[in-house]
Amino acid sequence: MEGAYSDKYAFIGEWYDNQASLIRRFNVFYYPTDDTLEMFDLKSRKTFVKRVKVNGITLDSFYIGCTVYILGRLIKIVDFACENTRNKLQKDMQITFAMIKPMATKTAGKIVTHFQDHGLRVSKMKKARLSIEDINFIYRAQVTDPTFPFLLDHLTNQLVYGLELVGRDAVEVCLETLGVRDPLKAAPGTIRALYGIDPVRNCVHAASNREDAVFDIDYFFPPPPLRSTRLRLTATLSNCTLCIVKPHAVREGKLGLALEAIDEGGFEVTALNMCIVENINAAEFYEVYKGIVPEYKGMVEELASGACVAMEIVSKDKTLNTAVEFRKLVGPADPEVARLLRPHTLRAKLGKTKVQNAIHCSDLSEDGLLEVEYFFKILDL
Repeated sequence: MEGAYSDKYAFIGEWYDNQASLIRRFNVFYYPTDDTLEMFDLKSRKTFVKRVKVNGITLDSFYIGCTVYILGRLIKIVDFACENTRNKLQKDMQITFAMIKPMATKTAGKIVTHFQDHGLRVSKMKKARLSIEDINFIYRAQVTDPTFPFLLDHLTNQLVYGLELVGRDAVEVCLETLGVRDPLKAAPGTIRALYGIDPVRNCVHAASNREDAVFDIDYFFPPPPLRSTRLRLTATLSNCTLCIVKPHAVREGKLGLALEAIDEGGFEVTALNMCIVENINAAEFYEVYKGIVPEYKGMVEELASGACVAMEIVSKDKTLNTAVEFRKLVGPADPEVARLLRPHTLRAKLGKTKVQNAIHCSDLSEDGLLEVEYFFKILDL
């Protein structure tokens, strides 16, 4: 069971068993012919999960360091389980780090879409406020550069987006997609040429090699014990509402479009975090719809089917009730109805079905703050 045949890929996965207080290791096999997977317990030498299709999981879901949600368990993929899989996928599954510097949400959305159009999938994303210590770490290779004092001035105490990007030759592709540091010298069509101003305000910082990428990702996305002290989430919890870009929309590359539309609709993204919601939490979050909305079961399964992006939304016009106004921008729950009656809404533009309608938003004004607290305080513990 350790190896892999030509019709399947093999990975080593780890799951923390809370009841036994230990980490269990598995071979996770993925079969591309029918998008099924199975799990084999390496200690007991027994099949743990029989071959089954899991909603939302494809070959693109697997890369070293990722977490996949398999039948109620968060499995971290830590290595390839055979040389055949390593040789086939290592270049395709490379990760890198990028950081979008302070700028309008609309432009950040365009940059996310630009990455995706060039084969780089967003696998982690978070909005955070940089301290001097953070800047010194992320720019550790440039501290002697003449521009570094200007970088400190530009970035200290400012909000940025950190991203883990996955794709074939991700480090090299990311750097090529960005262009050289000086936007005036960057190749036409590159991100810095399109949106940059000068070598300091050049839109995005990116890791220059694979080793730095791993260090930067581990730093920007710390484990739970360090989340409360390093690059914390930035929710304001004031006149706010919750927006979730659902897993199917994230997989379909619609995150950037959602960010653009939110900005153009008159709203600010004051906090953002990409996360995986476990089934039990998805059921709890949607409990108010249980027995009322026929799509309840599908809604829970969709929210738990992969990474989603949770955002705290605040109206740019401080005299407006954010939850009420944002609900108008999101539109009717059924995208087909939205396309007929309110074609300029988010669900009309990005949604597919009543379950896969791209966006969740707080339905009631009084629920906005509660839902933001659930995602940015309770689930982040």
